[in-house]
Amino acid sequence: MSISNLLPVFMIVFLLPSSVAARNYSQMYSTSELQRANKVYSSNIRGMLFQDIARYLNNDELVTLRRVRLWQPWDRTTDPFEFSANVVNNVILIPTFSVKFLDDLSIAIAWFERFGCNKESVFDYVAALDFSDIDLPAPLTALKISYQAYRLDNYVDDVSQKTLKSALAFILLHELGHMHFHHKSYNVISPEQAQIQEVEADRFAMKLLRRMRLPPLGMTLWFMAVSMRDPLVSGSPRQKYPLTSNRLQAIARDLRTSPADFIEPANRGKVSSNMICSLANDIDEIGTSLSSSDMRSFLRERGRLVTPAMLGGACEAEKHDQEWLRRFRNIIK
Repeated sequence: MSISNLLPVFMIVFLLPSSVAARNYSQMYSTSELQRANKVYSSNIRGMLFQDIARYLNNDELVTLRRVRLWQPWDRTTDPFEFSANVVNNVILIPTFSVKFLDDLSIAIAWFERFGCNKESVFDYVAALDFSDIDLPAPLTALKISYQAYRLDNYVDDVSQKTLKSALAFILLHELGHMHFHHKSYNVISPEQAQIQEVEADRFAMKLLRRMRLPPLGMTLWFMAVSMRDPLVSGSPRQKYPLTSNRLQAIARDLRTSPADFIEPANRGKVSSNMICSLANDIDEIGTSLSSSDMRSFLRERGRLVTPAMLGGACEAEKHDQEWLRRFRNIIK
């Protein structure tokens, strides 16, 4: 019997996970790793925002960009998803730690896709950050993937770079959207108002991605990872982005509207409208999961129950699935 067949039974016996202390990320990467990564990422991200993206902005949007100060600290390790905009101080925060973490996830997804491994383990890892108290190293170490993976396989290198680039482009544009519309801090507005702001920033980002003709290949990874930490669901801690099914469905609809607009003519042979629509379907599915309390409970429970051995065994598909079935059956007993 598969895990999906047992899902309805699991929902009867699942309890919400107990509170887990905030995780300390300061030791996930060494100081030398972060300093080295900062030298690479900082110049590339600055060029992406102030050169690549700037070329596609209209006059009003350029006025907003000229106000922006890009802050890319190498030593800020508060949270792996800590991308934000401070409208009062005109600062967009892009910590090296968060970029390195997203880069690792991009490599992991590309590696697992290339070698037929279980990609769900990547998101079990993300869920475990919040819902498990086990010690967790950096993503590639936890998932038993070489730090040289991008050098070992051309497919992994190509796909992971495109995933990271497009995810960062969306994040930068989303944060620029907050700046452009002078959005207020979450601390002084209601969750409903926060959601309106997020949708408006998403719409701004999508408009610019369309204008840039940049396929949003990394959006599925980004939203799938962030959805594991959604704050609007009971039991999910420390996620700053109000992510709802309505927000994701709006993005999916945008992707399906003239999908060819996201493809440069030179890339028409590599990226198709069908691929863009497939991305929209993936994002829709994430939204469906968000709207299902049963599925949310299931995903949180996976994060709570996962073990280091299971995270590292994703490429032994049959053994990996059997271990999940065994653990879930023990709960039922």
